[in-house]
Amino acid sequence: MHHKSGVILSEAKNLSSSLTLRVLLFLLGACLCASPALARELRIERFHSEIIALPDSTIDVTETIDVRFIGSWNGIFRTIPVEYPGPGGFNYSLFLTGVTATEGTGGPSLRIEKSRQGPNLEFKIYVPGAEDSRHTILLRYRVKNALRYFDDHDELYWNVTGSDWTVPLGSVTAHAVLPVGVTGVRAAAYTGAYGSRAQDAQLDILGSNVTARTLRPLAYREGLTLVAGWDKGFVSAPRP
Repeated sequence: MHHKSGVILSEAKNLSSSLTLRVLLFLLGACLCASPALARELRIERFHSEIIALPDSTIDVTETIDVRFIGSWNGIFRTIPVEYPGPGGFNYSLFLTGVTATEGTGGPSLRIEKSRQGPNLEFKIYVPGAEDSRHTILLRYRVKNALRYFDDHDELYWNVTGSDWTVPLGSVTAHAVLPVGVTGVRAAAYTGAYGSRAQDAQLDILGSNVTARTLRPLAYREGLTLVAGWDKGFVSAPRP
């Protein structure tokens, strides 16, 4: 009787040890499988756009993008909408020229690859050393046909961030400098997914300067759009 009990206890101990080993191996395997995903993340901690509207109807844009790379990356994608619906079913197009990217102010130039993705231009910006580090990317470009013209006013309508970011955006700000001497300035700032009319942003107008600041982080595929209008007579509409 005692012998049988000892055998049963021994078998029970062996079974318990085997189960414990299997559980440990399963948990170890799960950790190994999960670790690449957990160790690789991209965060846009700050996005600022400086927009200068020129009298010839073009705008100069400088974007300052503070990025935190967790794990190993090649760089970031920046997607800019360039096709917009216009009145009467006619679309209007934006034309980007002089696109450059640098590592911070006065830093080395960064390689850019450009491609067309439907109504958007997509820029792949390569960032050396983008592994477990923070980088500030300055993206500069000029936009032709950037302003819109109405009977009683002219207007800057600018999708500051685009709406195709696949990661959240932390602090988002935009500063637009309108042509010197403009009068009748009015503005609005819209936040959220494409088509949203939410206005979770602080808006300030001082002379020919318009500033917008989001009041919350922007989630996946959310963005900020800035609209500023002013009296006619300060910019020249491009010829057809």
